[in-house]
Amino acid sequence: MLDLIERRGWMPRFYYSHYHIMAAAYFARESAHLEYEHRDKESISSDVFCRHRAYVTGCLFSTVSFLEGQINEIFTDAAEDQRDNIHALGDKIFLLAEMWKLGVPRTASYSILRKYEILLALAEKPSLDRGDATYQDVKLLIWLRNALIHYEPVSSSSTAPTSQEQEQKFRGKFALNPLTGSKTPFFPERCLSHGCAKWAVESSITFVDQCCSRLEIEPVFSTVRNSLTTT
Repeated sequence: MLDLIERRGWMPRFYYSHYHIMAAAYFARESAHLEYEHRDKESISSDVFCRHRAYVTGCLFSTVSFLEGQINEIFTDAAEDQRDNIHALGDKIFLLAEMWKLGVPRTASYSILRKYEILLALAEKPSLDRGDATYQDVKLLIWLRNALIHYEPVSSSSTAPTSQEQEQKFRGKFALNPLTGSKTPFFPERCLSHGCAKWAVESSITFVDQCCSRLEIEPVFSTVRNSLTTT
């Protein structure tokens, strides 16, 4: 079958951003199950704690990968003249393609949020509001993921100035980890909860939806949207 497709000059387009967000939703659901199963237990085994931590951390990594994968796919579609998902951009596709081939905003020197801002500017669409709650949530999400990827040891004291500062930024965003004690530091103990995972999935989806709405295109992950439950 593949040989026949190749002879006819057509190859299926493979995207991965929607697999990232599907993985994130799965990790969120699994963290919810563990918190529910152990909600009344006085002590938590190291195995349960490690599994829970793995699910929440995996969710955070996957949501940010989803954000970057989504923007890279749009630019790559433009550069390779694959218009199925971006045809609504019209002649702006040529500009996106040319800039991407020149490395803008393709290289690692461009942050994820900057990539989205450049895309909207090139497409001559309304820009992102940096003061908007959705933008700020994604900014915090990326910060949290980066803090885990490039982790540096922190004090075990929950009253450390850095812990208090971090907690203030996330205050009210989500429920904290019920498997840890109230005396433990906010980061990376109490903040890595199912609530955090759920917030990460929902924030990243809302952000991509807003950007795609401005571009008047349908995001690739829409085909799996109904499977992205977090509880």
